[in-house]
Amino acid sequence: MADEEKTEQATPKKRQESREKGQVAKSVELNTALILASALIFFYFNIKSLGRHFNDTFVHFINLSSHYEITVATFPNLVKAITYDMFSILLPFLILMVIISLFVNVVQVGFMITPKAMELKFDKLNPVNGFKNMFSMRSFGELVKSILKASVMSYILYLFIKIKMPSWFNLIDVPQKVFFAALLKGIFLITLYILIFIVFVALVDYIFQKYNFEKSIRMSHKEIKDEYKQMEGDPHIKQKIRKTQMEIARRRMMEDVKKADVIITNPTHYAVAIQYDESKASAPVVVAKGMNKIAQKIKEIAIENDIVIVEKPIIARQLYKKTKIGEVIPEELYKAVAEILAFVYRLKNEATS
Repeated sequence: MADEEKTEQATPKKRQESREKGQVAKSVELNTALILASALIFFYFNIKSLGRHFNDTFVHFINLSSHYEITVATFPNLVKAITYDMFSILLPFLILMVIISLFVNVVQVGFMITPKAMELKFDKLNPVNGFKNMFSMRSFGELVKSILKASVMSYILYLFIKIKMPSWFNLIDVPQKVFFAALLKGIFLITLYILIFIVFVALVDYIFQKYNFEKSIRMSHKEIKDEYKQMEGDPHIKQKIRKTQMEIARRRMMEDVKKADVIITNPTHYAVAIQYDESKASAPVVVAKGMNKIAQKIKEIAIENDIVIVEKPIIARQLYKKTKIGEVIPEELYKAVAEILAFVYRLKNEATS
């Protein structure tokens, strides 16, 4: 059906659910590009310092070998020492790469912890599913992208070497420092050219991933309606709840009729139950009211509990229209209701005397 086609943008709720599952628009290429750019900038500003440290380490171990016997027993310790020194030199760079990697992820998708995405799902361990994923369109697309990237980068490297080769032949008879400076400059330039290409690929990939993600979470009209019903509540269920609430309120109101001092009626269409307790309110309070069938029920309860019923059509209508249950009566009806209450109290006194 046409209305089942997923043509609508995802709702905030759907986006949040996808996010909780770890489904977000994320480009790995962008991570690679920014990490490589950061590495290039780091080495550009620290190359002299790093070169000096590497040189000192190299000289130290060369000098050490002249008066230190390297055997099968001592060789592992030597490797450990060299590794430790290399690690110490590169530690700031490694820390920077970790920070950049985290930063890029946070910039792309924000900070999030997704327990659902980390849940163990046995279907992922199914070799059949794994085999299918290997030959899916997505995997094929990634393979084509990788081949194209490698091809373009190889071509950039080829062009660079072809252009620079004549000038490199002139470095055969130059001093060592000049040779290494030219070598480092060449490495820096080729890395820069490749980085420019990778940044371009990353931007294209991010746009594609964003489009692909938005397409994957699109919703049909029916899904949006179902979600709205879920959030707002099904109208039929809401109607039933409202009906139940009204029924509970009506029962409570009927119980409150038993506490009334007087029932003022129309006499057939309206019935309003009035209670006056000086300790609770400064004026009489409407504890129950109703029309037609409810009015008849109020009067029946009043008769069963020996509550006086007074027929005052005008006052009954005004009380019904102008007051809510639990509210004191309007000020303009004080006098009329006071006279009715005085009449009721007089009847009660006569009955007890």
